[in-house]
Amino acid sequence: MARRLRSPRRSPRSALTLVEIVLVLALLVVISSVTVPLLSKSLSYTRLQHSGDLVRAAWGQARLAAMRSGESYVFRYEPKGSRFQIVSLAATTAEDADDVNALPPEDADDAEYAAEDILRLSRSRLLEEIVFASGDVASVPQMAAAASATGGGWSAPIVFYPDGTASDATVLLANPSGLTLRVTLRGLTGISRAGKISNEATP
Repeated sequence: MARRLRSPRRSPRSALTLVEIVLVLALLVVISSVTVPLLSKSLSYTRLQHSGDLVRAAWGQARLAAMRSGESYVFRYEPKGSRFQIVSLAATTAEDADDVNALPPEDADDAEYAAEDILRLSRSRLLEEIVFASGDVASVPQMAAAASATGGGWSAPIVFYPDGTASDATVLLANPSGLTLRVTLRGLTGISRAGKISNEATP
């Protein structure tokens, strides 16, 4: 009895056609066009919020230093820039205070700081592309005002006192997209808070 010869089965197709590849690529383009702007906006929000956290942490550090040392400390920032400074009030009014009161060159960020400026962070600045758009300090002691009038490039100082109080102050942070974040300091309690991210007009 002769056996029937079975016709060989065709193997399942393992390759993609050109049409399928084009469809997949088109789908990826559509997905990326939707997600990239969302991720970019989310990153801008995160950078701004984190910069606000840096400012609040610096204020807390200055307040703690004043309470521990028994002398006043000041927080100053670079208007329209990203750098800030924490230093004792006495250091800003000393005879050799020119170096403390002048903005250092941009490439000096990683240099060692003077002893009276030990509270400055290794990189005392906001995150990339975030700047101090404006600020307001309710009252500045005469001694601190005299130090800030030397034209060194720093803002009017926010003063932290040994009793835990501070100047009432507010700073407005901004990014290139026009998003802003207002950070406020209540002087009587030394408590700071960051508002909601908005599109507040900057001066």
